Amino acid sequence: MFKYIGILLLTLIGCATRIDNLVLMHSKKSYSGLLNQYKSSKGKGLIHSRGTVNGKLSFSYKSQGDSTFFQFSDMVGRKTLLMWISPNTITIRDLINNKYYENNQVVNIFPYLEILGTKDITKFVWGVEPDLKQKLKNINKNLNNDMILKFSYTKLNNEKNALTSLDFSDRNSGNKLKIDIKKRERGTEHINMKKLWKMLEF
Repeated sequence: MFKYIGILLLTLIGCATRIDNLVLMHSKKSYSGLLNQYKSSKGKGLIHSRGTVNGKLSFSYKSQGDSTFFQFSDMVGRKTLLMWISPNTITIRDLINNKYYENNQVVNIFPYLEILGTKDITKFVWGVEPDLKQKLKNINKNLNNDMILKFSYTKLNNEKNALTSLDFSDRNSGNKLKIDIKKRERGTEHINMKKLWKMLEF
């Protein structure tokens, strides 16, 4: 289970240290514009990790407003983790060991999680590239890791130029991560987020 949590947390903190080579493309869609047009977004994707943590997880997500719910599964279909993201918190439930990982615990162990914030994660699943330039400028200059972060766009469903992947690599450690969105649907229907939140309860 630590492996699964490691993949998840490395994914969230992947671009958190100093990035010397950065490829950023600004999405033509604005997050506020999408929220005005749609009520919810849902989809599926894959996380690939190589290096310190090796593995692959599939996930589904449902997002409404500023909150996003993730359900992660291993490659044999076993549900492993649930994650709830709100503007200021992240809550993770380990389904196999039935444990909680609250926001403070996660940030204390991985303090750079604050760089790729909760709002940035939600924007990404909605299909909007988060603006990380200012955050990166404020990172401690003593961190000399050579990182590369790249967002990629391709056709997805009926959208010709959709934000579909995030690639991260650390040349020093050899760690590599890739998040691929395989399906994204925005709609005007309301999602019962309270029902999803209850899934995190014991």
